[in-house]
Amino acid sequence: MSEHDVIVVGGGPAGAISALKCSGLGLNVLLVERGRIGRHKPCGGILTQVCADVVLESLGKNIPRDLMCSPSTLGLYYVPPSGRKNSGCMKNYRLLNIKRDLFDRWLRQLAAEVGVEIHYETEFLQLCRSDPIQVLAKRGNNAFTLTTRYLIGADGVYSRVRSQLYGRTGMNVEPILQECWRAEGDFEDFFYVFFRGDVSSTCAYLIPKDELYVVGVGAPTPSHTLLTTYIDRFKNWLREEFAFRPLLLKRSEVWAIPYGLVFEGIGNTILVGDAAGFCNTLSGEGIRLAIESGAAAGNAVQDAISCNKPLALTYRNHAEWISSFVCRVHQFTTSLTDKSREDFVKSELARIPFS
Repeated sequence: MSEHDVIVVGGGPAGAISALKCSGLGLNVLLVERGRIGRHKPCGGILTQVCADVVLESLGKNIPRDLMCSPSTLGLYYVPPSGRKNSGCMKNYRLLNIKRDLFDRWLRQLAAEVGVEIHYETEFLQLCRSDPIQVLAKRGNNAFTLTTRYLIGADGVYSRVRSQLYGRTGMNVEPILQECWRAEGDFEDFFYVFFRGDVSSTCAYLIPKDELYVVGVGAPTPSHTLLTTYIDRFKNWLREEFAFRPLLLKRSEVWAIPYGLVFEGIGNTILVGDAAGFCNTLSGEGIRLAIESGAAAGNAVQDAISCNKPLALTYRNHAEWISSFVCRVHQFTTSLTDKSREDFVKSELARIPFS
């Protein structure tokens, strides 16, 4: 039976940052990742400048250029339900266009460099909320037990750690369908965000990425038929407004984002990133909140040790603003109509940016 101070389940940004922060406290940290070293993560791969600043603040490192797609930076362009005639770009707004798989791998490499032990192709099965916590895991056909003082669930929107803590209280999700096309169209170097209720329950998007166009939509229910209907409508809208002409479909993938519920954890087990429900449901952005919650997890572990309090209690203090933000944005998103979407885009395009 292997003993650790902290076990992190899941090797995405939330898990990697959690592991990095805990290792920085001098703790014995194990990161358990179900996928292989080069595993693929479906994602639009867009980071805000704020997110890049958080990475720099948390790690003391800038995101390397070789993790960027072409173009490496994008502006932000909003299209309201009325279409292109009332659309426009946000002033002085730049986004990073990253290769998500390489970004995640870079974060895990940084974790390994500071002493985090990483077990790839290892599946979390079950936890026993004892003291210390017992974790049942499996690699290949071999099941084994680990023990840890603290457990951090960073295993995504369908988190098994969360289901162990909260039972049948499931996560609300929004399914996303994303297609990568070799295509032609009247597009510039922008992350295009489209607001219209009959093409996406939140927003649809188009991203120029390495000589391809990535298009995506979200649906209110996990229905492949509805997702297909939405993305066909969206491509028709793109054809009418932006002369979009798809030539070759390179990849199609479906995943889901958390949709409004927040689960922070119980006892000495906490949840970060998508596992906790930390996602901006209006834009689908989750990477920044994943990194922020990973940093909060590290601070919470430090407080739990120094104050001898349950980890979930100290984590709640550090993650309170994230939970509040997610709930506020979700309330706004679910109240939108096409008229309010129109008003939202108009107000955003008129907004004067901070200098």
